[in-house]
Amino acid sequence: MDTIKINNSKTLTLTLPSDPTSNIVTVDLYHDLGDTLVKTGVSATKVSTGVYTVTFGQESSGIYILSSAGVYKAKFTYTMSGVSYSQYQYFNVYTPYTDSETFFEEYPELITKFQDVFDKFELRVRNVINTYCGQAFDYYENKTITVDGNNHTMLHLDLPIAYLNKVTMNDGYTDSLVIYDVTNPSYNVIERVRESSNFESSYYLRFKSSIIETNQSRLIANKFKSANSYKIVGDFGWRYVPTNVKQAANLLIADIMNDDSEYRRHGISSISMDTTTFSMSNRFYETTGNIDADVLLMDYMMFIMDYIV
Repeated sequence: MDTIKINNSKTLTLTLPSDPTSNIVTVDLYHDLGDTLVKTGVSATKVSTGVYTVTFGQESSGIYILSSAGVYKAKFTYTMSGVSYSQYQYFNVYTPYTDSETFFEEYPELITKFQDVFDKFELRVRNVINTYCGQAFDYYENKTITVDGNNHTMLHLDLPIAYLNKVTMNDGYTDSLVIYDVTNPSYNVIERVRESSNFESSYYLRFKSSIIETNQSRLIANKFKSANSYKIVGDFGWRYVPTNVKQAANLLIADIMNDDSEYRRHGISSISMDTTTFSMSNRFYETTGNIDADVLLMDYMMFIMDYIV
């Protein structure tokens, strides 16, 4: 799967054995969170016989179509001999944790040798940080996730939510019920739990404690029932990469470029050159390989706990 930076353009190519009917190929673009439709009915451009391209780039508003991190699905639709066909292509959009300009200002001695491969090392370090912290520092604007209830007044989410737009119980079923809508004050029994260090994002939703009993509150019983599912619409993730994460990324990239982490990256804690004995750290997978980076990231390590209510 191709991987590109957020807020950049992506060109996709469809190759067919011959031209489709009327040379028409249309493309719909979806995001993996809730299979959200991002762009519909985009016409692909014919490059040569059977070869069609489409570019998802910057719109007239100045906003990039690929303004959210995550996996995108492009659906190509065309007709041949009266039969409609669809083909799919996937690519991943990610948020860099640091940039070459910032990094090489701090480590100017490395620019000549590593400038051309900086993105490769940055992506590698990003994956190390994600694994160590148990989360990614991406942002997913106006997306959807669906979570099963837990019979508690608090509900844990797979991603932190920065802005809550709407919550629907059992969406798509006959007993579907809107229990929160930011545009309608009548549906306001849900709120985000405020958590420190998350820039106003939260991994939890809860029922408000001071709810006047209404027909709606009696229906939902002020708990996320395990027999129900909850469709949550909003802005998820981190609005921007925390400073500590950026600093940790710079340290780890410098380690790789200087090869200072060669032994640590293989879990080797000590070496005896006399008999060539290697001692392996039993906590190898609990560190990034750099103590300073570990300290910087400590506040962002995820320890998932559930509430007992």
